[in-house]
Amino acid sequence: MNEVYLMDEKSHTVPLRRIHCADESKELQDLLESNLDLLPGKQIDPDAPRKWLLIKREMPVTDPASGSDRWSIDFLLTDQFGIPTLVECKRHEDTRSRRETVGQMMEYAANGHHYWTSSDLQKFAETTAGGADALIDSLKSIRVNDDISVDEFFKVVEQNLREAKIRLIFFLDDSPNDLRSQVDFLNKQLKDTEVFLVEARQYQLDNKRIVVPWLFGFTEEARVAKRESRAATLRESGERGEDAYWGYINASNFSEDFKNGIFNFIDYWKSGPLNPYGKLSWGVNCIFLVPTLLSNRGLFSLTRNGSLEMYFGYWNENNYPDVKEIQIAFRDEFISLIEQHTGVVFTEKQRSNYPKVSISEWLPHANDLLDSLHAIAAKYVKVS
Repeated sequence: MNEVYLMDEKSHTVPLRRIHCADESKELQDLLESNLDLLPGKQIDPDAPRKWLLIKREMPVTDPASGSDRWSIDFLLTDQFGIPTLVECKRHEDTRSRRETVGQMMEYAANGHHYWTSSDLQKFAETTAGGADALIDSLKSIRVNDDISVDEFFKVVEQNLREAKIRLIFFLDDSPNDLRSQVDFLNKQLKDTEVFLVEARQYQLDNKRIVVPWLFGFTEEARVAKRESRAATLRESGERGEDAYWGYINASNFSEDFKNGIFNFIDYWKSGPLNPYGKLSWGVNCIFLVPTLLSNRGLFSLTRNGSLEMYFGYWNENNYPDVKEIQIAFRDEFISLIEQHTGVVFTEKQRSNYPKVSISEWLPHANDLLDSLHAIAAKYVKVS
C-alpha cells in the first residue's frame, strides 16, 4: 500500500500513520454525509466530473415478499445527470465486506429498481435538503446554469432506475482484494450499471485525520464497455438544445399569441437590441445571460411552459464570491423592473432564490420589460 508523507521545509519526509475505522456510523457514514465529494466524481468521469445530490441517508428498501420496508441502503444519491447512486459503507474489519456486501447491494438495487418512484424520491430529497426551496437550490448547485425543474429531474432519475442505469458504490476505509476482484468483474460485465469501490484512506496527523479517497473498478476496459450506455444516459438527462425547445413550443397547446410572444421575446436577445449585452444558452429551456457581469451563470430562463424563471440565487453575494457591488446593483434594478411591469412582488426569500413569473403575468408587458432591461444593461455593461 502506498504511503502518504508529510514533508517539512527542508524536504524531509515522514510517513503518516494509516488508521482504520472503529465506528462505522461516525467515521464512515457521518464522514460521507458531510463530505459527498469523498466520492471522487472526477475519478469516476474525468470528462464530466460527477456532482452529488443526497436523496436520503438510510433509504428504505421494500421486501417484495411482504411489501413492507425491510432493509435500508446507507445512502441514496443522484448525480447531476439523474443517475441513481447507491452507497453502502463498511469497515475493513467488518468481515461482511468480504462475503455478503456484493449480494446485499444487488438485492437493494433490484428492489429499489422496482419500487422507488419519482414522487417518493423527490419527497425524500426535499426532506433531506430542508424543504422544496432548499432542494431547488441544491439542484441548481449541481446543474449550474441549467433550468430543468425538480419534477422533470426526478422523472429522469426514475427512468434511469427502471432501465437499471444506476451506480453502486462500496465505501470503505480499506478494501480486501477479493472484493476488488468482484467489483472489477461486475463492472466489466454490466453494460448499464456502474460498480465502484471507493477507499476513504485515513491517516493520522497530530489530532487530525487526513482522508484520501481512491476509486477502484473503472478500468479502461470497463469504460469502453459502458461508453455507449453512458452517452445515451447523458443525452436523456433532459432533451436539450434550441431545436428541442422550439419543437416543444410548436407542439404545445399554447395560443398563437403566446407562441409569437415567446419567439419575439427570445429574438429581442438573439438578434435585437439586447444582443450586444447578453447571450442565449440552450438547455432544456432558453437561458438568458449577461456574460460581462456573470460569465457562467444566467440571469433568468424562459421555460417550456412559458414562465420566466428568475435566477436571483445565482446573483446572491452570500452564495457566490464573484457577486460584487456592480452585480448586486444590476440585480436589484432587474428585480425592480420585473415587479414594476408585471405587478409581481417578490418576497425577501424569493429575492435570493429562483421564483417564476407566469406567461400570463409577463407577456402583456413584454415590450416594456425588454426596453427597461435594455436600459439597465446599457447602464452597467460596456460594449465595444
